[in-house]
Amino acid sequence: MKSQRGKSVTINHSIPDDVVEQPVPYSEQTARIVRRAILAGNYAPGERLSEVELSKQLGISRSPIREGLRKLADEGLVVIHPGRGAFVAGFDLTEIRQLMEFRQALDVMAAGLAAERASEAQLREMQAALDAGTVAHRGTNGISPPWSTDFHLLVLQAASNPKIFDRGMEVHTQLHLVRFRSGSAVGSAETVHSEHQAILDAIRSGNAMDAEAAMRRHVAQAYDRIAHVVQHGE
Repeated sequence: MKSQRGKSVTINHSIPDDVVEQPVPYSEQTARIVRRAILAGNYAPGERLSEVELSKQLGISRSPIREGLRKLADEGLVVIHPGRGAFVAGFDLTEIRQLMEFRQALDVMAAGLAAERASEAQLREMQAALDAGTVAHRGTNGISPPWSTDFHLLVLQAASNPKIFDRGMEVHTQLHLVRFRSGSAVGSAETVHSEHQAILDAIRSGNAMDAEAAMRRHVAQAYDRIAHVVQHGE
C-alpha cells in the first residue's frame, strides 16, 4: 500500500483542483472527488471507473478507492458489476420515472411536515434561497440551471426527519446526474421560481395539505419537462 502520510496529492483527471488531504479517510475523499467529476459530466454514462487508474492519479492504494466507489454505488451514481468493475450509472426513461415518483413521495411528505414544523429561521432561509436564485439568473437567457435543489433540500431539512432527508439527498443526487446528461433544464427561471414560491407560501401558512398539493404539482411538472427532453431531445 502506498503511503501518503503528511502529503497532499492532486487528481490529474477531470478535476485538477481537488486534492487528497489528511485526516479525512481516503475512501471518503475518493467518493467526494469522483462524485464531483461524475456530476460535472467528466465521465460518460456507462464509462468504466478504473481502480488502477484512480489509484495512480490519487496516489493511494486500491482498497480505499474500492470503498469510495461502493459508497457512490449506494448513492446510485455508480453501478458495480462483479468481475467487471465499477461503471458510471445511466438512466433510461423508466428509471427516471421511478426516481421522480420516489422524489415526489419524499418531497410531498417533507413539504407537509415542513408546514407543521418549520421554524421562522428556516422559512426565512427558504425565502432567501428563492430570492438569491432569481437574482442569480436575472439577465441570462431565462433558463434555470439543470440542478436547482437548494430550495428542495431546505424543505427536506425543515421536515425535521433525518430519514426523509437522507433518502431525499440520495434521489436528488441521482436526478442531478439525469438532468445533466439529458441537458434538461427544469423549466424557465420564472416558472420554477413561481412554483417554488407557491410551495413556500403554503408551508408558511401552516397548511400541510396545501403544501403537499403545491409540491406534488411542481414535481409532476418537473417530470413532464425532463421526460420531454429525454424523449425528444428538445
